[in-house]
Amino acid sequence: MSKCPVYEELESEVLLVLEQLVDLTTKQLDAFQAANQPLFMRLDRQLENTVGRKERTIGALRQHVRDHKCFTR
Repeated sequence: MSKCPVYEELESEVLLVLEQLVDLTTKQLDAFQAANQPLFMRLDRQLENTVGRKERTIGALRQHVRDHKCFTR
């Protein structure tokens, strides 16, 4: 059974935002270890926004699955 196009798009968005979280977290760790407080705080705000995007994107994927009974892993 194949996934519907909307499911595939939402799945891609989830993967992208999770990759962004990994990248931002790594950069924030580096900033913390370098004692670069301004960069650390800027990355912290970006992380907060990205976590919000992740929650919304995962919520949209779950809602789509509930509404349309699409293929899930």
